[in-house]
Amino acid sequence: MRHNRIIVIAGALAFASLLAACGVSATEPQPGHGFRTSLRTGTPTGPAHTFVAAESPPDALAFRSSVPGDSKRPVIVHYFPTFPLTIGGRDPDKDYYAQHYLRRDGENGKFAAYGGMLRERPLPGPKAAKQKKSDLRVEVARAARIGIDVFGVDLLRLNGKLAEMPHALLDAAQDADPRFRVAIEPDMSSMRKVTLDELAEYLLNFARHPAAFRTADGRLVVMPFRAELRPPEFWKALLDRMAAAGEPVAFIPIFIEPKGMRQYADLSVAVTRGVTGDAGAGEAQRTFGRRATTIGYPAWIATVTPQDSRAKYGLAAEAEGSMSLTEAFKAGIDGGASGVHVMTWNDYSEATELQPSTATRFAYYDIAAYYIAWFKTGAPPVIERDGFVGLHRRQLFRPGNRALGKPWKMRGRPRVDIVEMTAFLTAPAELAITSGGQTFRQSAPAGLQRFTAPAAVGPVSMSIVRKGKVVARCRSPWKIEAEPDRQDPLYAGFSSLRGCN
Repeated sequence: MRHNRIIVIAGALAFASLLAACGVSATEPQPGHGFRTSLRTGTPTGPAHTFVAAESPPDALAFRSSVPGDSKRPVIVHYFPTFPLTIGGRDPDKDYYAQHYLRRDGENGKFAAYGGMLRERPLPGPKAAKQKKSDLRVEVARAARIGIDVFGVDLLRLNGKLAEMPHALLDAAQDADPRFRVAIEPDMSSMRKVTLDELAEYLLNFARHPAAFRTADGRLVVMPFRAELRPPEFWKALLDRMAAAGEPVAFIPIFIEPKGMRQYADLSVAVTRGVTGDAGAGEAQRTFGRRATTIGYPAWIATVTPQDSRAKYGLAAEAEGSMSLTEAFKAGIDGGASGVHVMTWNDYSEATELQPSTATRFAYYDIAAYYIAWFKTGAPPVIERDGFVGLHRRQLFRPGNRALGKPWKMRGRPRVDIVEMTAFLTAPAELAITSGGQTFRQSAPAGLQRFTAPAAVGPVSMSIVRKGKVVARCRSPWKIEAEPDRQDPLYAGFSSLRGCN
């Protein structure tokens, strides 16, 4: 049975472009939204910027990306400090990722029943005498390259190495890109016993750094993760303490369980929530945004997640390729969100990572760049080159297959087996996906198009053809395996604009 599917958004893009040409933003929030940041300028410098500029030159994207600080509506990406580019400062083939996290029997077999803890690792940066310092600057430069404004660093401890990471990121941002900022996200699930005095002291010290993230009126942005674990009275006392110390705070709670969020509205300049990265994320975000507005929050921030699978628990969510990511972005665009919060830059334990990595490569990163520019400018970026990004799993994921270990559980929408092409077209063309020896075709208009076909065992290839001429073609570097050795829900990626890598 012939199967093809395409989502056409060219009409919406044309409408948004028309509004932009008239000087009107299609997505500008209504007056009264209380969360804004200042526009920032500056010139990124240094070896990290040079490395990333070579890694992602202008022709790696089909459009012009945004840059940090060019919008009053920021894109913040949650940074998880336990997964740096390299662990231990060793070569990537010898570090903790290679020796433990990526191996089924790693960490003394702690996660062997589910096939090991991770399915990919971050792409390494250049080797350096001070590897940790260099790696952090590469991460900042990579985020800045696609218009991300802020790393929202997860504060897991108030002392020790994990407590030092936010300050190391502040220094990295200041060195690598003067437009980039770092926000603090105290993790209340990890710091359940932290006292008001302890947290205030840490925040006051953090606030002294010039790269600390602030609102347009100068308030320090504080975004507690799982804020609901402390009552509103705790946060009110913290805000009072900070203000009395001359450091007023813009409070933005991140809820995991938002049932009681109404109690925190009067304290907050905005609100956001953590989500599971499944294909229903867009509607979940729209519902959350409406509720936040109804109960009195002055602004809401859309949460975006590329995908979500957690081998340590045997849990997976069906992202349907890029749908979780793009639908949540569009919810923020359509719903007038005052910011976007991406979950996450680098939490490999939950496979929510956006940064360039060994399996996803630059796929989600490149697609996110398009929607970041759209969100921040109010209009979709002009497509200047033809090309596509491909996504598919490296196996037909069967959560209940006991031959590969303990059964996995699905969260959210049911599992599907698809191959996805995100095509960037300067003019109408024919899209083609070959999977399992069968080719599926679809005519598509100019614009950004999403085309899917059923996944099947074997190689995967894609092409764009216009007037009988092949405009772009790739054979995926990943093969869909007939007999995988472990469960792997992760979508892997490639791009014709990056030489099919």
